[in-house]
Amino acid sequence: MDGPVFGALADPTRRHLLDLLFERDGRTLGELVAAVPGMTRFGVMKHLRVLEAAELVTTRRVGREKHHYLNPVPIRRLHDRWLDKYRTRAADSLLDLQRALGRPATEPMEENPMTTTAAPDFVAAVYIRATPEAIWRAITETDFTLRYYYGSAIESTFEPGSPYRMTIDGDLQIEGEIVEVVPPRRLVQTFRGVWDEGMAADAPTRVTWEIEEAMPGVCKLTLIHDGLAAGSATLEQVSGGWPFILSGMKSLLETGKGLGGE
Repeated sequence: MDGPVFGALADPTRRHLLDLLFERDGRTLGELVAAVPGMTRFGVMKHLRVLEAAELVTTRRVGREKHHYLNPVPIRRLHDRWLDKYRTRAADSLLDLQRALGRPATEPMEENPMTTTAAPDFVAAVYIRATPEAIWRAITETDFTLRYYYGSAIESTFEPGSPYRMTIDGDLQIEGEIVEVVPPRRLVQTFRGVWDEGMAADAPTRVTWEIEEAMPGVCKLTLIHDGLAAGSATLEQVSGGWPFILSGMKSLLETGKGLGGE
C-alpha cells in the first residue's frame, strides 16, 4: 500500500530526516536529534516511528546503539508504479526522491565532515507475504533468481566454506564464498561483482540475508551489505541494484510475476 508512504512524506521534518539519511546513512538517534534544531529527542523519535511504520526507515542494533537507515525499497516501488514503470535502471530511484522533496537537481549534496573512507553498511528491508521457506528458495534457487535478479542463475551447494557463482547466459557476474547457513532464517556470503571493471578491482564485501516472521503469513526480509568503501564502484552499483532486486523478489513471490511481468 502506498498510503503510509505518501503520508510519511507529507511532513517536512520527516522529509528532512530522510534527507539526512540519504546524505549519510546509519545515523544514531542522537545524531539525528542534533541535526534537527529546535526539536526534542521525543519529537524526533515520533517522526522516526512514522517513517519505520511506512518502511521508509529500517534500523539495526550495533552494540548498544540503534542505527537508522534509509530503506530504498518502498521508494523503488513508488518509482516503478508512479514515476516510470518502464525504466529498469534502479539507481535513479533515490535521485527521483531528491527531486520530489524539493532540492534542485543542480544543488550539490551537503558535504559531511564526518565522512570517512569506510561507508556505513547498506541495509534494506522488505515485507513479503510468503513463508520463510519460500523466501529462502527465492534466494538460493535458480528457478527464482532468473526471474527477479537481472536474469542471473545461482550455483552453490550452500554449505559453509563452499563457493557460489551468479551467471547470466553463462557469463560470470558475481562470485564469493558461503560463510554461514541457517535455513530458512539466515544466509551470509562474501560478494565480489565482476560485471564491472571497477567492481572487480574492489575488495570483496559481505552480504547477509535475514528472514523473520513479522505476522501470520508475512515475513520481513532484511539485507545487510557491509564492508563497503565510500566512493567505491561496488557501493555505487549495489545501492541502486539491491532495491530493484528486493522489489522484484517481493513481486514474484506475491504475484507470481517479476517487475517486468515475467
